Amino acid sequence: MGPHAMVLGVAGDILFGPGMWWFLFLGCLVGETRRIQATGGGSYVITLPKEWIRLHRLGKGSEVIVSVEPDGSLRIRPVGAGGGRASITTRIVVEPGWGVGELVRRLVSYYVVGADVIELVFRGQVGAEVLRGLRDFVSRRLIGVEVVEESSSSIVFQVVADEASLPLSTSVRRLMRTVELMLDDLITALRELNEATLLEIDERDDVVDKFYMFISRQLVSVLAGHRQPGEIGLGSAAEAGLILMASKHVERAGDHVSRMARSALEGFRLGLWTRYSSVRDRVVEHLAGVLENYRDAVTTFLNPSPERVDRGVEASSRLRAENDEIARQIVGSLDYSSAMLMQRFLESARRIVDYNTDMFELSLNRRMLAEILDQRKS
Repeated sequence: MGPHAMVLGVAGDILFGPGMWWFLFLGCLVGETRRIQATGGGSYVITLPKEWIRLHRLGKGSEVIVSVEPDGSLRIRPVGAGGGRASITTRIVVEPGWGVGELVRRLVSYYVVGADVIELVFRGQVGAEVLRGLRDFVSRRLIGVEVVEESSSSIVFQVVADEASLPLSTSVRRLMRTVELMLDDLITALRELNEATLLEIDERDDVVDKFYMFISRQLVSVLAGHRQPGEIGLGSAAEAGLILMASKHVERAGDHVSRMARSALEGFRLGLWTRYSSVRDRVVEHLAGVLENYRDAVTTFLNPSPERVDRGVEASSRLRAENDEIARQIVGSLDYSSAMLMQRFLESARRIVDYNTDMFELSLNRRMLAEILDQRKS
């Protein structure tokens, strides 16, 4: 589970304030041309847009920080912006009849786009079961969020984890490693017929969601100007989009490992793995190739190499063909219930290979971006 469609609208109110979207569009889509003026001593000056001055409540004598971005552009921000930004407080008015889903979607959106305090105000009575479900979701899937105040009419969550407390590279590596271990344990559980391990794999999907949403929050904090890229260990803000897409692919791969674990448990109930041991062996062998492909994909993304990308994409193509062949050869030899289950299982394995391919392509994008930024520096 990740950021939802409403994030963009929520972000507008948090980052720019209600009614400030017109300024966002003028600044980002149109821009302004400013003439450089020469001053004495060989210095140059430009004027700043008055709308920007008003937005940040600046005036004569205020100080700003000017930094050079990796692409050669300049970044201007008020002194005190970034890690010292003011706390962002938001409010969600809970309508009568809302369930856990409505609450979670809005809470996650505010969390991802940078809210520090999220207050839920109840217009009507909210059932104890709904509140338990909400608290359970927060404790399992959001890093550093605590209940700090609660009454019959409201509940207040506060984000106590700082985006810079965990370097972005560490967050990303832990996300990738968690999915790798889930897939590795799935293979072991099938090989050793261990149902208990399959149950643990499904539960670990919460950890995947937790890291993915924290990574999203970290990257948004940079894109929104709350933090400098270096504060979270990001080399360039230009990389943020690529890292966010890669993290989403890994998160989706984790979802499919979890689905395969659930299907495998159902296979135990059907007696699939014991009645068709040759099928189990073939599936385990295929999953071992998928795992190797996944490891290569995430390693290549962290250390991009065009040659490794080419080899990885070719390996992904071979795995897709192998997946199709297994489906044709095996599914037809099974009873109906086992065949339907195996089709779902193999479809999830194929989807993971597709995400691996996307990761390889993003790796190439990241390498080319680095080359372009280096050229601009020189």
